[in-house]
Amino acid sequence: MATVYTTGVIHTMDMELRPSQKQTITHQMIQSSEILQMNNMELEVYLQNLALENPLLDFEEPPEEDERKKEWLNALDEQNRVYERQERRDASDPWNLDTAMTETLEESLLLQLNSLNLSASKVFILKYLIQSLESSGYLTTPLDEIAKACHCSLTETEEMLSVLQTLEPDGIGARTLSECLSIQLKKHYPDASLALSIVSDYLDLLGKNQIPAISRILHRSQKDILEACSLIRSLNPKPGSSFGDRHYMPYVRPELLIIRFDGYFDIVLNDASIPSIRMNAYYLDLLKTDEAGETARYLKGKKEELEQINGSIRHRSSTLLSLGKLIVEHQQDFFLNGPGHLHTFLQSTAASILGVHESVISRAASDKYLQCQYGVFPLSYFFVQGRDDKEEIKKMIRDYIEKEDKAHPFSDQKLSDLLSGQGVTVSKRLITKYRTALNIPPAGGRKIY
Repeated sequence: MATVYTTGVIHTMDMELRPSQKQTITHQMIQSSEILQMNNMELEVYLQNLALENPLLDFEEPPEEDERKKEWLNALDEQNRVYERQERRDASDPWNLDTAMTETLEESLLLQLNSLNLSASKVFILKYLIQSLESSGYLTTPLDEIAKACHCSLTETEEMLSVLQTLEPDGIGARTLSECLSIQLKKHYPDASLALSIVSDYLDLLGKNQIPAISRILHRSQKDILEACSLIRSLNPKPGSSFGDRHYMPYVRPELLIIRFDGYFDIVLNDASIPSIRMNAYYLDLLKTDEAGETARYLKGKKEELEQINGSIRHRSSTLLSLGKLIVEHQQDFFLNGPGHLHTFLQSTAASILGVHESVISRAASDKYLQCQYGVFPLSYFFVQGRDDKEEIKKMIRDYIEKEDKAHPFSDQKLSDLLSGQGVTVSKRLITKYRTALNIPPAGGRKIY
C-alpha cells in the first residue's frame, strides 16, 4: 500500500535509439499512452482480454487488502450509492440505451484505420496523432514534436495528418478553426469558393459579424456574403463533440483513496481489482528448451510484449500516485475543510512539477476518480482557476446576453455596469475574458441587422 506522499519515479523513454529500435519504441510509446489513459475498469478488461491471446500471461492471486483500504472501499458515501442504484436500474431495464456506452472518438478513428492500406510505420504515426487529439477533435501538439516522438520526418508526419483529416467526423485533426472549416468545405462544398475564402482569411471579421467589411474587401454583395456565412455557420466547429467519453459503467471505482489521519494523509492506489501479471512457468521452461525453434521465437515475442505491458502499468501507477501527491499538496484546504475550498491549480503546473508534457497529465486525469472523506470526485475536479466565482459570473453574463435586445446588444462595459448593479464588481477586461471563454462574440458580432 502506498503511504503519504509515496510516489514512484515517472519513467521517460530514451530517445537516443538505434534505427532498428525506432519502430518498437514508437509502439511502446503508443501502448504506454493508451494504458495511462485507461481507468481501473478498462485496464482490468484489457488484461483479461490479453490473457486470451498471450499464453505466457498468468495472474497472481491478489494480496489481502489493508484494513484501512477495505474500510474506505466499503464506505457507503451518498455519491456511490447513487451510482449503484443507477447501475441496478440500468441492468434491469433492457430498453435503456446508456449513452455511456457510445463509441469514443478514439475508438471510431482506430476502427477506420483497418480499412486503410498503410505500412506499419505509417499506422504508428497515425495512432500517435489520434492519441494526441483533444476531445474536441483538434490537434494542438506541434507536428515537429510528434515527428520527434515517432522518430520520423516532418514530411511523413504531415502526410499522415492529411490522411487523418480524410477520416470521419469531418474536420478531425484540424489545428485551427479555420483549418477545420476549410476541410469540411473542400470535402462537401468544393465549389463554395467564397465561403472558403472567408474561413481562410476573414474568420476574425466573421466572428465580429462584420458583414459590410467583408463585402467591401471581397467586392461581393452583402447578400452573397450572408449566404456564404450561413453555409459556414452550418459546419461543425468541434468535430469530436458528438462522441462520448471513456465511460463504460455508471458505477465509479476510484483510482486513488485519500485517507486522512491526525497530521497527515495517506495516498493509496486502489489497484486491488487490477490483476497482477506473472509469466507462465511451463511456457518459460519451453522457451529455454527450444531457444532456436519457431515456437521459441513466438514465445519470446509474447514474453517481450508482457514485459512492455508490465512496464506501462508500473508507469501508470507511479504517475497516478505522483499526481495524487500534487493534488493533496495543492488542494490541502479542500481535504481539510471540504468543497468550496479549492484553489488555483492548473494541469500545466502539474506537468511542470513532474517534468512531463501536459498531455501526460491530461491522460492520467482522464476518466479517473479520487475518493476522500467528502465523497468521490473526478481528478479533473481539482484542476481549477477561480472555479466557483468565475462560473457564477459567467452564468450572469450569459443570462444578460440571452435577454438583451439583439438590435442593441450590451457592450462589455455595459455588462460590467449591470453586474455592479447586482453587487458583483467585475472589470470590463475580465468581462471580455469570460465572454470569450463562453465563445460569445462581442456586441458587434451579436448585432442583428
